[in-house]
Amino acid sequence: MSDDWIYYPCQMGENFASIFYDHGIRDSIDTIAPSHLLKVQAAFKQSQANGLPTNEEFPHLSELEDGVQALAEQHKGIYVGRVTVGGYRHFYIYTADSEEAWASRLDQLGESHSYTLEFTLERDKGRDGYWQELFPTEDDWQVIKDIGVIEVLGKHGDDGTASRQIDHWAYFPSQDAAEQFCRWAQEKEYVLGGNDKANNEKVCVRFTHIGTLQLADITSHTIALRRMASELGGDYDGWEVPVCKDSAQP
Repeated sequence: MSDDWIYYPCQMGENFASIFYDHGIRDSIDTIAPSHLLKVQAAFKQSQANGLPTNEEFPHLSELEDGVQALAEQHKGIYVGRVTVGGYRHFYIYTADSEEAWASRLDQLGESHSYTLEFTLERDKGRDGYWQELFPTEDDWQVIKDIGVIEVLGKHGDDGTASRQIDHWAYFPSQDAAEQFCRWAQEKEYVLGGNDKANNEKVCVRFTHIGTLQLADITSHTIALRRMASELGGDYDGWEVPVCKDSAQP
């Protein structure tokens, strides 16, 4: 287990979900992880309407997670992350041990934390549980980047609920691709700020919209922008805003 872990929210079907996974192990997991994946499921005692745990239960789930991690390390397994969705938390462990061995261990762990734990153990030679279920998609990476910017602004006192102009940039390999993107952006009611050649000879398109920095609001724009830029062979390069403080702040 590394010290480089990443958290991000996402959508799984109709359900809101969150994922917390070991990003630092990505370069070695295919060679060091045992070939069987153990998924341990804990049902929440009480969940919010969105299927996530309540603030009251969160500390108990954290203690349970510590226990899962310790158990994995004790038996030479590798704990790689968790998925929280629909009133459940799923813990992912790569292990070489048998189903019988884990059954007794998890019974004891669940009893000590007052949770009934269910589990599955399946062969996962390609480490698909890590790469396909925990590792971020391109859309997820955009959300992670947005969270990072929001957190930096928040440290400077930004009021994320304040509506303001948000500036965006995208780069394209040709003028034709840039113009196609501009037409699409105008249809989506973005205000264009022009385009020109950047130092790397790509065409830079600048555009804006008015909105808040609430995560669902900003990502409803950035994910669509990233997808369209990528479809045209370009790269969405992110957004920028000045800090907007609450009027009640000094």
